[in-house]
Amino acid sequence: MSPELKLQQGRRRNEHGNEVMMAEVAQLDEIAAQLMRVQRHWHDGDRDRQLAAALTASRTVWHAIQAALAEATLPLPLEVRQNLLILSVYAESKIGACEAAPDADTLGSLIALTRTLAGSLKEWREAA
Repeated sequence: MSPELKLQQGRRRNEHGNEVMMAEVAQLDEIAAQLMRVQRHWHDGDRDRQLAAALTASRTVWHAIQAALAEATLPLPLEVRQNLLILSVYAESKIGACEAAPDADTLGSLIALTRTLAGSLKEWREAA
């Protein structure tokens, strides 16, 4: 395989990885908004249903991030990928805590984590 062909393949893989990462960022933003709506309407009658839906969606996104990390499709440095994996495990624990004992403060920490990560990934993408 020629060096030029290897470079082209690497660029395509990087572009695909950037698309995957930006899709995850958009999902994280949406999840944070969904969780914030639940928090704002904490005393509403259908809170349990809304919370369950938001936590399920959150878990799905965090699992997708873990899968992307496992498949090495996110174009991030190794240290960043390792830290992101640690954050995803922490997020999973927060999701489980919210399910086991629903609490607005615990939900707030999950919202903060989700928003911070989305913002950090956007900044990293713009800087790259």
